[in-house]
Order: sequence, then C-alpha cells, then structure tokens
Amino acid sequence: MKSATSTTLPETPLNDVTAGIDWARDDHAVAIVDARGREIGRTMVEHTAAGLRELVAFLARHGAAEVAIERPDGPVIDTLLSAELTVVVISPNQVKNLRSRYGSAGNKDDRFDAFVLADTLRTDRPRLRILQPDTPPTVALRRACRARKDLVAHRVAAANQLRAHLRNVFPGAVGLFADLDSEISLAFLTRFTTQDQADWLT
Repeated sequence: MKSATSTTLPETPLNDVTAGIDWARDDHAVAIVDARGREIGRTMVEHTAAGLRELVAFLARHGAAEVAIERPDGPVIDTLLSAELTVVVISPNQVKNLRSRYGSAGNKDDRFDAFVLADTLRTDRPRLRILQPDTPPTVALRRACRARKDLVAHRVAAANQLRAHLRNVFPGAVGLFADLDSEISLAFLTRFTTQDQADWLT
C-alpha cells in the first residue's frame, strides 16, 4: 500500500471517534477513543476470518470509521478497506516514540499501543495521510512475494530439521557439500540413506 500525499483526513473524524489496532501474528488489540481522548472501547480479536469479521462489527458498533494501524498490508488491511473504513498507517518507530506522550516506560504493550494509535489519529490529523489501496497488479505481486517468503522460510526450516537429524544418525553427510539442500547433496542422501550404505565410500 502507499499513502497518497494529496489525500488528507477531514478536520474531525466521523462520529468523533477514532480507532487503533495493534497488529500481531495471532491476535489484534483494538482501542476506540472519543473526541476528548477517552477510551470508550477495547477488545482483542483473533487473526482468523471470524475474528476479522468480529473486528469490523466491533468498529461499526462504536461508530468508528477511521482506523490507525502500524502496517500497510496483509489480511487485516484488506478487511478494513473492504469494509470501506479509512485506514491510516503509523509506523512502529513512530508509535515507539509516541508512547512517551503518555508517560509509558517504553515497553511494548499491545493494548496500550492500540490506544496510542487511536489517540494519535485523533490529535495528529494534519500530519497523517489516508492509505490508498494498491492496484490489482501490485496486489498480485505482493501476494506472490509473500508466498515466496513463506516458501523460503519453510525450506530453511526443513533443511535445519534435516541437518539436526543427520547429526544424530548420519553425521558424515553433514558438511559434505556446501549446502545441505543443494541438488547434489539431496541426490547423495537419496543414494546413500544410511551410514552403513556410505561406509564403502573412500
């Protein structure tokens, strides 16, 4: 996603409420503040299809049409934009610095960060920009990159598991080739599946 420099927020938020979401891998903290900066709603939602539907419903119940969040892409962003909510991205580094406004010691707390995001959306409106949806080709490219990243991580994890197993049952194969998951290494392990089979090699 990209923030359009020409797209600014209105002077006051719709219904005089703003929301903040602290994104995490498994669940998300949500806070809603009113025009005076008082927290009027707080919840945690799971990172599931049902959880994201619950998130949209929670925002709707409180009349929140503007949401601040720390990342510009992913399923949460897609859900918010599909619900026609206004999304503003405030980077994690900015949130870290903004905690000092509220006397926080600087330690990360998901619930507190959600409040900081919501309140910053209320107070710093002239400096914030509305997130604009990517074009369909960019969305496709982003998904392909995300899928590749996941596959690379899976390959590294599988190679680490194989290396740990070989150290126990076939230590001679570890370090025999530059990369354990290279074609020649995998061909060798397919041909010589045990230490006994490899013992006749010089």
